[in-house]
Amino acid sequence: MAEIRQSQEPITNPALVQAMDAMKQERNQKTEVTFVNFLKEARFLVPANVETTQQAQADANGNVQLVDQPKVSFILFNNSEGQRYFPLFTDVTEIRKWPEANQHQLAAITYKDMCQFFQRQPDNGITGAVVNPFGQNIMIPMESLFKIRDTEAIAPGTQIQIGTLKEEPTELLDALRPYLAEQETINKAYLRVMKREDKPNPNFLLVIDTTLTTDTDIKALFDKIAETAKPHLRNVELAIVPTSNNFGKAALKDAKPFYEKSSTITMSTNDQA
Repeated sequence: MAEIRQSQEPITNPALVQAMDAMKQERNQKTEVTFVNFLKEARFLVPANVETTQQAQADANGNVQLVDQPKVSFILFNNSEGQRYFPLFTDVTEIRKWPEANQHQLAAITYKDMCQFFQRQPDNGITGAVVNPFGQNIMIPMESLFKIRDTEAIAPGTQIQIGTLKEEPTELLDALRPYLAEQETINKAYLRVMKREDKPNPNFLLVIDTTLTTDTDIKALFDKIAETAKPHLRNVELAIVPTSNNFGKAALKDAKPFYEKSSTITMSTNDQA
């Protein structure tokens, strides 16, 4: 279920706002990718009506108690053609540009939370989302929302720094090692940290030495690795690349594998001393 809650801490997205301004000034592949990457990482303010109701809930011992359950009704915006859009505000300054802002409560929601909301209600009649409708006014059609969420892109010329983790994520490595050991096509695995100029936070970079050669097979393998890693990432994104491409090779400088396939020698009866 999406994490939707009333906003208590200040929400600001200066990097996203800067990315939107840059894209409005000059729209090209780099400004678009930068906008998309900051968009996916952002938390937004959303106008909503939040009602709290009490529901009976039993604990492990069978004791029933009343628990507060918030019910959130989002406020949608209509354009001149009557199309409905889900508004996303980057900060309080932007939402105060809306004359009706003080008539509603505010909820905090991430881009991914919004996508989950749309997935649960596919026939909602919403055309898409709009970011800062009284500012940059960037509209995202519904068909693009999930594509943005599921696509990772790096614009040409983007500066990327690769480094060594200051502290090993033990939980993540302990989850990955047994899974990697089950894969006959994996020889070695390296975990690095990657910081991109078009993303607000560093992420893990998993470099895999695999005997697979086709893009389809490699993607299927990486998808399964990502699924195994997901519960242990602690809100850090994970990128996976093979050692066979130039980026993967460059990322291995001064790196040591955290997993290496063990080699077993089987001796026949005739080979034994």
